[in-house]
Amino acid sequence: MRAFVTGGTGFLGRRIVRRLLDRGDEVIVLARDPEKAAEAASRGARVVAGDLADVEGFSSELAGCDVVYHAGARVVSHGDWDDFLRSTVVATEKLIDSALAAGVRRFVHVSSLGIFELERDGVTVTESTDYDHNPRLRGHYTRSKIDADRIACAAARSGKPVVVVRPGRIYGPDHPQQPLFFGRVKKWFGKLLVVVSKPSYLTPIAYVENAADAVVAAGTAPGVEGCIFNVIDDPELTQGTYFRTLRGLRGCPERVVYIPVGVFAPAVLAVDLLHRVLKRRPWPIAYQLLRSERNARYLTDNARERLGWTPRVGLRQAVEETVAGAP
Repeated sequence: MRAFVTGGTGFLGRRIVRRLLDRGDEVIVLARDPEKAAEAASRGARVVAGDLADVEGFSSELAGCDVVYHAGARVVSHGDWDDFLRSTVVATEKLIDSALAAGVRRFVHVSSLGIFELERDGVTVTESTDYDHNPRLRGHYTRSKIDADRIACAAARSGKPVVVVRPGRIYGPDHPQQPLFFGRVKKWFGKLLVVVSKPSYLTPIAYVENAADAVVAAGTAPGVEGCIFNVIDDPELTQGTYFRTLRGLRGCPERVVYIPVGVFAPAVLAVDLLHRVLKRRPWPIAYQLLRSERNARYLTDNARERLGWTPRVGLRQAVEETVAGAP
């Protein structure tokens, strides 16, 4: 099988490439900086220099490919919206069209679980849950992932051989920002970690090796064209259980103190109201903080049943590997 991989030099993409090479696939890796694909090249992958902002510049490489794994996107937290629009949203649409025109038999789009509307505390999230109703308050990255997911899902639902995989918050030893999940809103005081949350809140995380397994399976499992898959390791994992598992590991908190979001709600709402009274834009921090108060359960039954996927690496092993490989 010949596979074309975008984002193949990234945190998740490197694992996707390794799995494809391990099973003997012919792999083409798109890379803005070919030097970052040295590992893949040393194992026999062909590296193509290119940028998602210019799909036309590399689309000829799609000819003869059986599957495209689209794990690339603009992942920085800064920049103009137009940059995210070109590299994530428009690129996804053009890449799907170009791949299918070239005869690619399956297109796997890697999305995110951060795209959903969490309308209330205790909500259950499935593949059909609506998108966040206020994407402009989520930052350019999340907004662009929502728009790209819309495009990929529309293609899938129209009968095109597109599969969408939505991993939770991915963690692992060489994550570029935060190898381990330490909460959405937190503050360190030595070895004490204060988390704005509750120990009963569920933790929608996926170890990077497990997420890569799911993405690769989406490219090969029979009869899943047009399907969408949410992927997290354990839908029932609470923050209390997660942080207890971290206890005693290097760089991990010895004690965790939880502060409910509701403690800050009156002040946050007051500042947000002031923004509106002064005819400024709504305050994004207020929206994001109050959103974090909504505990959500993400169902992964579809991935387990249709892809035959289960987390190969358990929580304790995953966090130990992460700590061992972290700087």
